[in-house]
Amino acid sequence: VASAIGGGHPRFILTYDTPVEAANQYANLLVTVKDYRMINDLQDTIQRDLTEMLPDATINVKKFNLGPALGGKIQLRINGPDPEVLREMAEEAMAIMRDERAKAVRTEWGDKVKVVQPVLAEDRARKLGISRPMVAAALQANFSGKVTGYYREGIDLIPIIARAPAGERDTIEDLREIQIYSPMARQDVPILQVLNGLHTTWENARVSRWQRRPMIKLHADPVDELPADLMARVKPRIEQKLGVDLAAYRGYPLKKGEEYTADTIPLRYDDIIPLKGRPGYFISWGGELEDSADATAQLSANIPIYFGMMILTVIFLFNAFRQPLIIWLTVPLSLIGVTAGLLLLHQPFGFMALLGLMSLSGMLIKNAIVLIDQIDLNLREGMDGMSAVVESGVSRMQPVMMAALTTMMGMIPLFTDAFFVAMAVTIVFGLGFASLLTLVFVPVLYATFFKIH
Repeated sequence: VASAIGGGHPRFILTYDTPVEAANQYANLLVTVKDYRMINDLQDTIQRDLTEMLPDATINVKKFNLGPALGGKIQLRINGPDPEVLREMAEEAMAIMRDERAKAVRTEWGDKVKVVQPVLAEDRARKLGISRPMVAAALQANFSGKVTGYYREGIDLIPIIARAPAGERDTIEDLREIQIYSPMARQDVPILQVLNGLHTTWENARVSRWQRRPMIKLHADPVDELPADLMARVKPRIEQKLGVDLAAYRGYPLKKGEEYTADTIPLRYDDIIPLKGRPGYFISWGGELEDSADATAQLSANIPIYFGMMILTVIFLFNAFRQPLIIWLTVPLSLIGVTAGLLLLHQPFGFMALLGLMSLSGMLIKNAIVLIDQIDLNLREGMDGMSAVVESGVSRMQPVMMAALTTMMGMIPLFTDAFFVAMAVTIVFGLGFASLLTLVFVPVLYATFFKIH
């Protein structure tokens, strides 16, 4: 067990997941196990036991992240001008999250902190020529310290800070000893002469902003389900509770008989959803699903361009349309194996799986090109249609299957890698199923398209 207070573990990985609000109230325990198969059961046990032992703490037990995944998997940003109103809405949203069995529900602002504020006696301060900034500077010099100069050591400038000894800045009672210079009296006077006492109040220790607007961000994680499943339950409830202005957002309200669901307002990156009856207040969803929506949108904008280039390349290669059509009709066959593999090994269809699927399409196109080119070659050498189709399938079966088998064997060792396992499963199962089906599907389509009986 490696522990850290106020931060993460940069000695293990520099991009370690550390909350932006981490301070000395934040503790981090990194547990290493001998067998990865015990992690799931151990994770549930620790989460349950620590939650019971420390009911006032926010406990969040999760697996080690291999990349910068800051914050909870589900996040909600609430923007608005008044921090008190933002806190009220955040409490309403967090109550719904807890009701839906989310864990580690928290805000980046944290709890309010107690602050002691001196009350300036304006009349006495004016007579002594003392202003509010002068009082603030005296308090800062005594308790926090005041920079009086810099010490140069090589190329570094080290600030010289002057402040009262530790025994004179421990408690509020030490205010009595602070002296402040009076320009009118031309001497130091006790600071209590210009104060009407002290006022204890509460204030936000942290007020963050989003695009220069005050923003409070909520974080939550699922207990034993996918983030999308938890999001499907909390999203419509929170949006309705906070009063989303659906008509202003999408141009028309709920239709008659239309049910408000998580898909009523689609998830978009850096979205702004207005609230009804609260001008200047907005909400937007963040976290893992927002990042996924952003990545999907960017991929969707570029994928058609490059797939179009691939289609044109195959058309130019054969100088025809029927052969490229046959080739591209074989690509969806990989989805059969991909679906079976991901379900069998319990892997999500995430970015790495999508990357594997795109790589897989190139491999399948290559297999189909090899078969069709052999059929065209046989026909040019004088074979009849049926013989050309059958002979190409028989002669090309060994190179096609050997190429697929070597690729699959090269990817199988990645099944034990937490980062590449989804991509490896996609390529292995997709390529295996599709290669077998291609040997049947391509000849049948060729015979159909070219009317070979």
